[in-house]
Amino acid sequence: MMLLGRKRRFSTFGVLVLASLVLSGCVSQAQEIMTLATAQLNPKAPEAVTTNLVGNPVQPQVELPAEQIATTYAWEPLGTADRGRQQFRVRILSGGSPGEVAIDRLTPLFSVNGKSAADYVSEQFFAQNPNRKANTIQPGDEFTLTVPADAFVVRAQQDLDERLGQPAKVREFVSTRGDVLRFYLTDPFPITYELQSAGNPGHGQLHLSKDLAFLLRTGRTNPTALAQLIYRVPDPDIYQVEAVRNLAASTQLGVEQVLDMDRSRAHLDPVRDAMDHAYVTNRVAEPERSQLTRFLLPQGEGIPYMAVEDVLGTRTSLDGLPAGKVFRITYDWDGTVRVYYVTGPDDSRGKRDPFALREDERWAALYEQLQPDADTPVKWSAGEASDLDPFPSARDPRQKDPSPAHAYDFLLSGRVLVLTFHPTRTKSDVQAEERFRNVMLDARDTYKEQINQALQVVDYLHLRNADDSSQTSAPDTAGGDASDES
Repeated sequence: MMLLGRKRRFSTFGVLVLASLVLSGCVSQAQEIMTLATAQLNPKAPEAVTTNLVGNPVQPQVELPAEQIATTYAWEPLGTADRGRQQFRVRILSGGSPGEVAIDRLTPLFSVNGKSAADYVSEQFFAQNPNRKANTIQPGDEFTLTVPADAFVVRAQQDLDERLGQPAKVREFVSTRGDVLRFYLTDPFPITYELQSAGNPGHGQLHLSKDLAFLLRTGRTNPTALAQLIYRVPDPDIYQVEAVRNLAASTQLGVEQVLDMDRSRAHLDPVRDAMDHAYVTNRVAEPERSQLTRFLLPQGEGIPYMAVEDVLGTRTSLDGLPAGKVFRITYDWDGTVRVYYVTGPDDSRGKRDPFALREDERWAALYEQLQPDADTPVKWSAGEASDLDPFPSARDPRQKDPSPAHAYDFLLSGRVLVLTFHPTRTKSDVQAEERFRNVMLDARDTYKEQINQALQVVDYLHLRNADDSSQTSAPDTAGGDASDES
């Protein structure tokens, strides 16, 4: 409606001014007014600043470790046989046995037709050395070991002591292709193993123990410790801890759960990793936002944020945050602002409007400060509400109107609400408005008499049209119809 009103005002006043200027010979000024008016009637959205979007960094090729040294057997790759099966020549040396080859070259996960690694290797050895028994194996005995094409054949292995979440003994295997298997020797333990394929660097498949529900219920682990184990970080972020809480709530006794893991970044929360790149960190000066710390971030390093104002720091959860308060604001390079808010009792009673958390002047000043040479935004749209996955929704399920337009009219206290504000006006829009206003004022003062004359003509035409219309529609009351008169 505001835009329509502007169009009507221009169509009445602007046409008169243009006509006066053209009649007066000032075509260039008329063209300038038309250009400025068109810009005002069709305001543009702010242009996005070109930058790299945050994504998983390109992973380098897997660098294979030195091959493990064996002193009780000789090992030689022979290439592949039919159906891509891998083949190796093995010669037993002093003190060696097929079982030791199985332990060194295959993993605890190896199984073919129900046979373990030790049974499988021994069967092939004795099939090719039928004159041998377990107690008659001699140095110099040879056999060809054939394993399936997808078998994990160990190139190197090492034992690790880890203390993330809780102490654990881990045996890490690296295959001849560069696959990595982390097998947890501690038993019972929340994790059984994790397999990372060389064909998909930075990603792994994590297998949780069938005893996880038991370990959680007996207090041998908890969601925070489990998040440290699963994500392999000492300080898991709010997304990671909440995701593990949801996972813990869904565990069942005796059921194994498998998780696809992204190992290319330490945290799920992009703000956590972005804050490590901040070149300036300081407390927000404005009293109404003094609980927030501001992080200014560099452009061109794959970070989508120009700045972040945050109260979380390295907190692992939202527990303890005050209700009814903003705990994070992110400022994208393209002008989009997102406000993260914890709803309070007033929100659930309808006494507060979190959608009114827009701060045009403060945000505009920050964009101007950090991008003085850019066409920065000065006004933003109303906030678009959304949930923050994996946290529970702030929407009250008891609401009467489930339509998306009214989905957030009823809020629950203590929940997270994200409000997204898109820029609607920029500095250039304001400058163009000011210039248009000045040009129109100048034209009004310079061509006042011509404009008044034009207005008089318009008034005359309006009156003339009104008279013609009334005469055409008036009924004939002068003595009947034409036939009577004749």
